[in-house]
Amino acid sequence: MRPRPRFTSRLTRARNAALGVVLRPFQLFSPVTQLVLGFSFLVIATTLLLSKWPLTLESVGPLVVVVASYFVVWRFVESREAVGDLSISKRRAFALVASAILVETAVMRIGFIVAAGLAAQTTRAPLNDSAVWGFTIPFAAASLLVTMLLDRQLGLITGIIASVFAGLLAPNGVQATLFAFISCAAAAYGIKRYRERQSVTVAGLVAAGVNCITALALITYAPGPLTLTAALGATGCAIGGGLLTIIFAAGGVPINESLFGILTDIRLLELSNADLPVLSQLALRAPGTNQHSHAVGQLAEEASRAIGANALLARIGSLYHDIGKVAAPDHFVENQTANNPHDHLRPTASAKIITSHVTYGLKLAKEIGLPKRVADFIPQHHGTRTLHFFLRKAEDQAANGEKVNDAEFRYPGPKPQFKEAAVLMLADSAEAGARSLAHPDPDSIRDIVVRIFEAIVSDGQHDECTLTLRELTQIRETLITSLTALYHPRIDYPGFNVPLTAEAIAATPADYEGRGITYERASHLPINRSGEVEDEAVPRKN
Repeated sequence: MRPRPRFTSRLTRARNAALGVVLRPFQLFSPVTQLVLGFSFLVIATTLLLSKWPLTLESVGPLVVVVASYFVVWRFVESREAVGDLSISKRRAFALVASAILVETAVMRIGFIVAAGLAAQTTRAPLNDSAVWGFTIPFAAASLLVTMLLDRQLGLITGIIASVFAGLLAPNGVQATLFAFISCAAAAYGIKRYRERQSVTVAGLVAAGVNCITALALITYAPGPLTLTAALGATGCAIGGGLLTIIFAAGGVPINESLFGILTDIRLLELSNADLPVLSQLALRAPGTNQHSHAVGQLAEEASRAIGANALLARIGSLYHDIGKVAAPDHFVENQTANNPHDHLRPTASAKIITSHVTYGLKLAKEIGLPKRVADFIPQHHGTRTLHFFLRKAEDQAANGEKVNDAEFRYPGPKPQFKEAAVLMLADSAEAGARSLAHPDPDSIRDIVVRIFEAIVSDGQHDECTLTLRELTQIRETLITSLTALYHPRIDYPGFNVPLTAEAIAATPADYEGRGITYERASHLPINRSGEVEDEAVPRKN
């Protein structure tokens, strides 16, 4: 028996063990208690950073502002979750935004202290003005970070609160608040979609350019004439603030991605690396499944793009949706040559092996630290569908009066909870059906896709996601077009490429290099009432 391969590195295992030890005390509390404790810590820490030392009764003012600010953040996060715009839970989103504000406040406090110290070291204008040195503070770092990891609206609210806190810390409060807010807005709107590492650089440079203009505008209102030296000093410091924004934001992205389970486009692209252990093992141990996953990924990407869903998420989720098949690859039709192991198994055993690729896939996903949104594709792409053909076999083989438990032939679920998972369910079955045709002509492909869609919808598998009938039609037509292009007719060369039928494959020797089984007509394809293509249930001669 071959030893089970390692799917994680030693560093990853050590990190997971360390995180388990650190986070274990927090697991003793309920989620509500954790939220209260976290909120209290954030309020106390931020108030201490904003207050003057030694503490006096005047510290109550910053305390009220901080409590109100974090409460606004919480309510805003709740509203974003209500409309379905958050990729993580509202508690994690709040923790990310609030911690970014806390760190930004600490950076600003240190920055103003350093600015005052540098201004005191010289008597030459404008370097003797702490307000000019204050332009180098990366006010927009937190706003840019939240924009990249969550969304622009939360990034902007982060910038507004950070600007208010900047006004409380700075000697020239109104000027600092105005400069900080403009910088944050420029950074938040200077980035479109975080699909490349250079996106943060572009946004930071946009912020630097806007900082220069704002700094020049502000120093024109300063006492004394506007000189070239003053203009150069202010713009130089403003550019420095933009560059520091890039450094702080870029450094915070990977930390917060890992800490809060954020799934950015960059992280998704990293997960597509074929050299990752789990993907390389899938290609080695289950080549048919690997090929199927890539084909489904292309289909799901195009279909998701057609309805405005996250096309990249759909493609990456497709790559991982069947990783559980590495445990028993030869029990799935796409990896079989001539023999079918299910011909010698009881239907209950066959159903257990087939459905267990979901539970084992989830186990692997947890082991390798797969982001939850990607791991959700594993159970949801089958939903709660039943293996009807194996169930019927079991009923046929049952002794008189023996009751067959339907639950043993049903996937654990849940049903698709988001659009990309629903698209994958449709693309997965459609690709399996089209691949099984001996002659996948456009009419046969349309027939198969329509049958699968009707079965899945009538089975209620899309009842828990937000797909509309219009979007289902768009997905169906996109899949038909893509499958027709993928399995386009090829020229027949007499005597060289003979179409394979079910009978031909059944008569081939055990070392036959082809995979699966093909059907001459679309009507012969074993599509069950749930829209599953149950090729494994079809017996073959040995």
